[in-house]
Amino acid sequence: MDGTPRERFGDLVRAATASERRRLVADIWAARGWETTVENSLVVARRGPQTEHVAIVSGRWFGVRPSVPDDADVVVALDTIPASSPDVRIFSLDDLYELVRYGLPLETGDHLVETHFGVTLDDAPSSGRGARSSFSARFDSSRSVLVVVAVVALLVFAIVATAGVPGIAPRLGGGTDETQQTQPTTPVPTATPEPRAIAPGVTTAGVENATLLADAHRRVVANESYRWTIGYRESIAGDETGREVEVVHVEEPHVYNSEVQRVSWSGLRAYPRPTASEDSYADGAMRYSRRPNEPDGVAIRVLDPEVLDGPGRHAIRAERYIGWYLSTERSRVVNSTVEDGVEVTRIEGSGNDFPRSRDYEFVAFVEESGFVRSMQVSYETRDGLGVTVWFEYDAIGNTTVEPPAWLGPEDRQTTPTGDQPTNQTE
Repeated sequence: MDGTPRERFGDLVRAATASERRRLVADIWAARGWETTVENSLVVARRGPQTEHVAIVSGRWFGVRPSVPDDADVVVALDTIPASSPDVRIFSLDDLYELVRYGLPLETGDHLVETHFGVTLDDAPSSGRGARSSFSARFDSSRSVLVVVAVVALLVFAIVATAGVPGIAPRLGGGTDETQQTQPTTPVPTATPEPRAIAPGVTTAGVENATLLADAHRRVVANESYRWTIGYRESIAGDETGREVEVVHVEEPHVYNSEVQRVSWSGLRAYPRPTASEDSYADGAMRYSRRPNEPDGVAIRVLDPEVLDGPGRHAIRAERYIGWYLSTERSRVVNSTVEDGVEVTRIEGSGNDFPRSRDYEFVAFVEESGFVRSMQVSYETRDGLGVTVWFEYDAIGNTTVEPPAWLGPEDRQTTPTGDQPTNQTE
């Protein structure tokens, strides 16, 4: 596809389906700090008290101007600028290109385009053409195609009318007739369809960008309550030698309870592990922790900035694990199903050097929003230790948190702001 990056971007967007365009616009707005959803034919973007309803409108030929949905307050116009209320903001394809190219960090914009279209804008050579093709240019191009088709048709008709007996052609300059030689036909290669985006960082070809997927997952779970179960298992020659299971209840990003259960027959060998090394509880202002499986252990008050700021400790953990475990050399989409009205895609992958492993495989179930419902990873370390890691989410939207039994009343005293962390023995 020739042309400047601007023209290439316009061609890619016009060639996409309506659903693909909406996903692209939703991800562009999300990269600018908005929380986005696709509702019916609109992209709904929310940021604090602001809400924008974005419509993507394609132009029509012969001067017919497209209509704008009544509830849209932002319009992305692919061709003809539609008639609209003065309160509606209009983005042309040029504006959208400049937003991706110059309104976002360079790496973010490149990742967005590559994720949705499987190519980068800089793949095409530069040319001196304008930024967009006008209607008249498209019409002139179409008229030229029609002329060529008409000339070819006339030539074919002339050949058929003067050919005489089928298979016999007169020799130029007289002489005897000879049989025409049939020219071999060359098969036309079938075009391979471009991968279609089905979630941030995921296309129909598989996981294209695990970092984008991990970021989208973090944004989803940061706004939900849930129960998150993380498991870790070690084995030798297929026989389990130990496991850890951590169950995390999250009511709000900074209100949670985490408990670790460990079963080991010969001691867990690998470190670090995805499961926590301690039980913990956070009430929104303070975090408490103790070593697991120690009924008479120590509860420690921790002034932890992740309790008070950001999307929360466990949303950040999940983002890190998805970025680690789903960054593989090969992945593919197996199938998609609809569960409770939500499309869920099964993805399988293999081939990863993390952490100096062999026979690396994963299975993940991903929603359109980028939420990874569950994931399982298995591999073998270079010294023959089999490792399996898994996590899954449930009780989404209806999880509450209570202080754990190991946290006594004396441990719940409020520490004044600025005091150093203190220890309390139960």
